[in-house]
Amino acid sequence: MHQDIDFIVCDMTETYARDISNWRYPSPYENYSFAGNEAEYLDIMNGLHFAVVNRFNNELYGFVALGPSAQIRIGNKGKIYDDESYTDIAFGLRPDLCGKGIGKYLVLAAIEFAKKHFPDDGIRLTAEADNLRAVKLYTKMGFKKIKTLKKGLFGKKLVIMALE
Repeated sequence: MHQDIDFIVCDMTETYARDISNWRYPSPYENYSFAGNEAEYLDIMNGLHFAVVNRFNNELYGFVALGPSAQIRIGNKGKIYDDESYTDIAFGLRPDLCGKGIGKYLVLAAIEFAKKHFPDDGIRLTAEADNLRAVKLYTKMGFKKIKTLKKGLFGKKLVIMALE
């Protein structure tokens, strides 16, 4: 692990939620940016988002979302998320930390948190297929593609991956 990084997942606070709701990601990841509006802030405060902080200094590094908050909102989802033997997770790393090898620790913290609360469930996530950096990381961590959606968020191809 990077020196001085030990993540813990904790309750979302108003301060953390305001900070996250203003995160902007550079190209080609701008689709993950937040608009900084009240609706996004309230969504982050819905009880299904959790802050990921450094245990040593409580600095905000990212967030974890669970359940419906981790599911991609696309028209009629059909049976994409019907299998309730999985806990859906999503996460975001603070934009200035992306590409520095820290994301894997955030994903590990998210998995550990989900397994602690839902020990009998598999873990499922949804990613943009062309986010090769993320898909490569998830694959390296043991996630397997279980479904591909040809047209999802922003008209982009999505992959649904699971960790048993």
